[in-house]
Amino acid sequence: MQQQEKTALVVGGNGIIGRNLTTYLTSTNNWHNVIVTSQSPLAFETTATYVSMNLLDEQAVSQQAEALKEVTHVFFTAYMERKILSEQTSYNLALLKNLIDGVEAVAPNLEHVTFIQGGKAYGAHLGLYKTPAKETDLRHMPPNFYYSQEDYLREKSAGKKWSWTALRPDIVMGFAIGNPMNLSNLIAVYASLCKELKVAFRYPGTPKAYQVLVNVTGVDVLSQSMEWAATNDQCKNEIFNITNGDIFRWSQAWPKIAAFFDVEYAEPQTFSLTEYMADKKPLWDEMIRKYNLQNNSIEKLVQWPFGDFIFNTEYDAFFDVNKARRFGFHEMHIDSIEQMLQTFQSLKDARIIP
Repeated sequence: MQQQEKTALVVGGNGIIGRNLTTYLTSTNNWHNVIVTSQSPLAFETTATYVSMNLLDEQAVSQQAEALKEVTHVFFTAYMERKILSEQTSYNLALLKNLIDGVEAVAPNLEHVTFIQGGKAYGAHLGLYKTPAKETDLRHMPPNFYYSQEDYLREKSAGKKWSWTALRPDIVMGFAIGNPMNLSNLIAVYASLCKELKVAFRYPGTPKAYQVLVNVTGVDVLSQSMEWAATNDQCKNEIFNITNGDIFRWSQAWPKIAAFFDVEYAEPQTFSLTEYMADKKPLWDEMIRKYNLQNNSIEKLVQWPFGDFIFNTEYDAFFDVNKARRFGFHEMHIDSIEQMLQTFQSLKDARIIP
């Protein structure tokens, strides 16, 4: 019997994960078709088939039934920010529920759903969690939308012919525009502003946070892991941490980042990015004109409170990734600092930063 041709559906196509996954899947030649969906038009060029959907609408999938009928593998990377925890959970659960309920009805050959969790599954947003974090670690007090989404998929898939896998990257580093919670862009814009103002490039968090152990997840290794998880039977109904595979301290990265941007390095000095960058919009707009950059507002590139949180985390924050290795994923051997520098170069090449 001929194997079913695989059709991927990437949900959340404009996000840092969805954008890079779409680019990766269309390059592997492992997929009969790649479909990418988002509520707003795509912010990048791709050979994938674009379908517009607002997944807060329960009828969104059924209205695109013809376009989605051949979907076999779903990659769910969508996210909606909400300040109130209960709303964050209800909105993000609705996105997934409306998607899967709809795809089940219109795509009879659905095989697998891969969805993204992250450090919040361990309570990373609370500042302190057990490290190295393992997939078997106990949950913290809900609400947590990752828990609600996971519980929904466990229950929904029971007795069905389709399965799910949850992947937990840590801070995702890579090229994307319009995703303000993007540490690559934040560091790059901050360094560029320091250079323009002729001030030293200082770590803005606390001295203690400068020395703790951290890890990050590059978009390339994450994309590879998502395809691996979706197409290997041993990954069914499992959870895997995914990072670059190494750990580092910001004190090791900061001088190298300063050298990359050719800006003077100095020791940390604790200050609020949110407060001190509040007046930098006119300067950034002037830099866009001066250096002939793409016309991206500073608000589109950076969310400064995100940097304040990351750079003031005074506890080790890293994952154990050996489970994925034991299950056969062997791509987590990347030098994270070098990967950051490569991402900064891609931002320069695309004229996002000077």
